[in-house]
Amino acid sequence: MKKYRLPIVALAVIVAGIALFGAVYYTMDLSLALAGEKNVTVGLNALYEDEGTKARVGGRDASDRVKVYGEVDTSVPGTYTLEYKIGTLTVERTVNVSEEMDPELVLDGATDIEMMLGEEFEEPGYSASDDDGSDLTDKVKVTGASPDKAGESIIRYTVTDSEGNTTQLVRKVNVEPNTEYDAAGLPICMYHYVYDENDPPDDLYDRFGNYISQQDLEEELNWLNEEGYYYPTWKEVREYVDGKRLLPSKSIVLCFDDGAKSFLEYGIPVLEKCKVPATCFMITSSDGENKITEYESEYVTYQSHSDNMHRGGGHIGHGGIFTALSHDEALADLQKSIEICGSRDAFAYPYGDYNDMSRAEVEEAGFLCAMTTQAGKAYPGDDPMLLPRVRMSMGQSLEQFIYMVQPPSSYSDEGNLQEDEQ
Repeated sequence: MKKYRLPIVALAVIVAGIALFGAVYYTMDLSLALAGEKNVTVGLNALYEDEGTKARVGGRDASDRVKVYGEVDTSVPGTYTLEYKIGTLTVERTVNVSEEMDPELVLDGATDIEMMLGEEFEEPGYSASDDDGSDLTDKVKVTGASPDKAGESIIRYTVTDSEGNTTQLVRKVNVEPNTEYDAAGLPICMYHYVYDENDPPDDLYDRFGNYISQQDLEEELNWLNEEGYYYPTWKEVREYVDGKRLLPSKSIVLCFDDGAKSFLEYGIPVLEKCKVPATCFMITSSDGENKITEYESEYVTYQSHSDNMHRGGGHIGHGGIFTALSHDEALADLQKSIEICGSRDAFAYPYGDYNDMSRAEVEEAGFLCAMTTQAGKAYPGDDPMLLPRVRMSMGQSLEQFIYMVQPPSSYSDEGNLQEDEQ
């Protein structure tokens, strides 16, 4: 039997034909259609939500692959065109924005307000009605009405009538930084070591009262949670002392200095049980890298207590060596601790010792905040590189703890002065 071979050119033509057929089939199996009306009319400042399109490719839904061109600005009357494309197909929708609101929403007073952080925002007022004049004011929803940080805040006013038409207006509030308002103060608590009352350590009474039992710590954390305390981040602490953010009057920061095994083994389980975040200021030269890896916890952030400056050799305060090191030595130590901790959010001065040079070196290293051992709460206007702390001591009662950390009685839970105290 004679065999026939197709010439290479003929074979190429056949393959190209198959490819062409496939391409034609793909195009024929592509569909695109508008969801909703082709021509839409909405009121001025309407909350417009486009209904999109429905597309299919090869029998499968491909609506998420449709590209949309154009936009609708309902704050400006006019006609807008939205174009939807997929493959070779294109469809359009026309959106007409009328010159009247539906429903009507009116803001009293200025739509751009200037105020200082810490000042109480006074709502200028608003009103709303539907197309037959019925009052809808009580149906207006207001969101974002409590500016709590410096910068521009947006307050949104939204009302919907019985037919589902929605109008939304905004008021801009520019909040200026301020450190002069009357703040409750932020307790930054300084703990050290933790132990189990059922198995006390041999050096319990040789650590200058720096131990706290697991049992007492849990009691304090439970009280904080019951009272609804807020646990700010170090970024929020910095913004607070810089006068750029308000904090609830019931706010607190918990710190455990040194990174001792006693805290890692006995303190972290209590934090995890109570779901309370805390900072461990780690002396990184004391096996810090391994400790941070072994005792990783979603409730603990590790920050610098220096690499190897928690030792004697200086002549200021408790005699810590930090103030006696050269500029380059100090910065090298700080940088090493930052690399091991993986963060430069906060720093605790070894022994609480510092001078103008060491303070400047901590700032140059890029820390957001730095802790001393000076007693007191932190307030807006405080030097972020020299923040005071509230010392926690062995044997303190829950009542003593509460006395040290709670805000003055003149403050409400929201962080502002109560009306009868203003």
